[in-house]
Amino acid sequence: MRIQCVTISEEAEDKIIAEHGVTFANVESVLLGDPYVCQAKGQRYMAIGLDDTPRFVTVIFEYSRGEAEVVTAYPSSDWQIRLYRRKKRGRR
Repeated sequence: MRIQCVTISEEAEDKIIAEHGVTFANVESVLLGDPYVCQAKGQRYMAIGLDDTPRFVTVIFEYSRGEAEVVTAYPSSDWQIRLYRRKKRGRR
């Protein structure tokens, strides 16, 4: 999966800033960086990665033809950080 463009609705952007303290810039840095990505429910994917602060952020998104449409994003939980580290360690 190669993400070339990241989009987000105004409603989703407002929600993730207000409820989770995650900005669109944080989301972009995760998705355009080197995240661990896996299938979530339905047509959605979960990306876990480091943003530019650096902190771990989890992004839920839908993917189509190089475009990631962000559904939500939030600071990663402990189990998500462990998953990221385990999967990334295995790829090196």
